Amino acid sequence: MAALEFAILATPLMLLIFGFISISSIFYTMSAMQNAAQYAASLVATGQITSLSTGPITTTNTTATVKCGSTLTATEAEYYACTDLPGWASFTVTTTENCATPSVAVSLSVDASAAAIVDMFQMFTGKTLVGNAVVMKEGQCP
Repeated sequence: MAALEFAILATPLMLLIFGFISISSIFYTMSAMQNAAQYAASLVATGQITSLSTGPITTTNTTATVKCGSTLTATEAEYYACTDLPGWASFTVTTTENCATPSVAVSLSVDASAAAIVDMFQMFTGKTLVGNAVVMKEGQCP
């Protein structure tokens, strides 16, 4: 009798548990993305980082888009945007410096179903999570 009761209750219980895991990982990923984007944008805005993955920031080299990975170096803005992100998903980072309106924008994006870890009902399939940070540029633009 106990085995029958467990079999009846186990399915909804497992759905609840995996649902909590999925939603929690989405919230964690969004928080990590927002923090990383803000950190990278503030480093570029204050002049502590002066290079993108495409080379030094100049009047002609103001935007770079790259996948987070081991090819980035500590002298590039995208490196800092990719730090402390969850390892279970693949992120894309775009960094832009705008001298017309002195600002730095950093955007991180990831496939939501990969960020959810367990996407049982395909609730997140085809969706993208995005974390953005725009910070006013201090000092001179290149």
